[in-house]
Amino acid sequence: MNTKEYSLNTLLEGSVQGPRRQPISSVVYDSREVAQNDAFVCITGEHQDGHQYIDQAIRKGAKTIIGTDSQRLHTYADEYPSVSFICVSDSRAALAGLASAVCEYPSESLFTVGVTGTNGKTTVSSFIYTILNQLSIRTGCIGTAGIWDDRQKTDFKQTVPTTPESPDIQRVLKYFCEQDMQAAVIESTSIALDQKRLDRIEFDVAVHTNLTPEHLEFHGTMEAYKQAKMKLFDQSKTAVVNVDDDGMAADLLESLQIPYITYGFQETANVRADQMEALKDGTTFQLTAFGKAYEVHAPLFGRYNISNLLAAVAACHQKGFTIEEILSVLCQIKTPEGRFQIVKNDAPFQILLDYAHTPDALENVLQAARQIPHKKLIVMITGIGLRDPKKRPLMARITEGLADEIIVSVDQPGHADRRQVVNDVMEGFRHPESPHIHSKLYREEAIHYAFDLAETDDLVLLTGIGFGGYQIIGDEKVPYSELNVIEDYFAEKKVVCETIVGS
Repeated sequence: MNTKEYSLNTLLEGSVQGPRRQPISSVVYDSREVAQNDAFVCITGEHQDGHQYIDQAIRKGAKTIIGTDSQRLHTYADEYPSVSFICVSDSRAALAGLASAVCEYPSESLFTVGVTGTNGKTTVSSFIYTILNQLSIRTGCIGTAGIWDDRQKTDFKQTVPTTPESPDIQRVLKYFCEQDMQAAVIESTSIALDQKRLDRIEFDVAVHTNLTPEHLEFHGTMEAYKQAKMKLFDQSKTAVVNVDDDGMAADLLESLQIPYITYGFQETANVRADQMEALKDGTTFQLTAFGKAYEVHAPLFGRYNISNLLAAVAACHQKGFTIEEILSVLCQIKTPEGRFQIVKNDAPFQILLDYAHTPDALENVLQAARQIPHKKLIVMITGIGLRDPKKRPLMARITEGLADEIIVSVDQPGHADRRQVVNDVMEGFRHPESPHIHSKLYREEAIHYAFDLAETDDLVLLTGIGFGGYQIIGDEKVPYSELNVIEDYFAEKKVVCETIVGS
């Protein structure tokens, strides 16, 4: 990034000690990432205080330090007279504001869409991304599925699984502008909104999918969780609201002061679907938009995915496209990696992957999977070590009675005891002693066991957080690939078969 000199008094609201002008190359919040002429922002988190790393940042070349600890900043200012120290009231707001300024306010040159909700963010974002690109609006996407320009996945490092920290977001948006792109879709999590990672972005459209219990280990209460998500709509010009959602829709519709479109299956929705029929290659339904009806076929399965599609249609209509223009490209729609993803290989049974790791998402994907022709339905579910333990037994309660074989395992254990996580899930079964309920402590082992149980024309559904590229074990991010685990199983079976034939 090019280095420019800035007047610090006008760049941020706060008291400045030291030089009033400084060159700034980039904005960082991790002292290990500091390079010459960077601005270092001290973030105080749950386990770390960035003020402790000011010395390291300065040694690595930082010329501007921003923080909230006025006494400590004053002490450093006496020690380093050539360095500028800015004391602000909110480090995270300063981080977002400074990053946007240094990147030359890239969001102002893009049509921006923020998508929030407990479930469906990645799929809705992917649908919007696909539709806009098919309609010749060069669009990028930032979220759980990675960072994409209008053609392919980029190699931007993503330190946070879904919504990156504000400097990372601003750098990506600047890249989009440099590539002459026109729009950006950003998955907007409640934690990111609460931590002000999306500050200084005025969204053209904010999309709401749903609200069910999640991230309570961070927010504490459902009310705090809801209020965090509603912040997205305070920084948006228009909105798209799911009227079928009991968790948040009513509060949104009551409070919105901006133009909005509603979607869902209720007759009151501006954009709604009914008369749905599942076919081998997707779903047909009647789409009614603003009183006009259309017959639609989409290569999607499940009522929840049709809801996700309605959200995308409404969001693209907010861009100014007619419903007819949007429907003309729906044949190009496909779900992102790990979202109702069918694995194509030579197995005599079918393999389906889905990121479902909340009770609501799991119920949706189970109902959709049951529409696919099969003999036995074999399902792997997981408990998440890093998330609210109260959610674990609900995964079992939902799955029991909907699958022929169930394997319980563990995702993202962190420091949790794997056996305890599995036991928490098992408590949700009415009949945990059933011979059709199994447990494996490691995800890889559970996947292979599910395949061992499968026979010709069975359907194996693997759910949980298996698509982020890593598992958090202790404090370490251990590389993990779901597709490699699947490939390893069949490679091993092929060797076994060849050995038996050769003997």
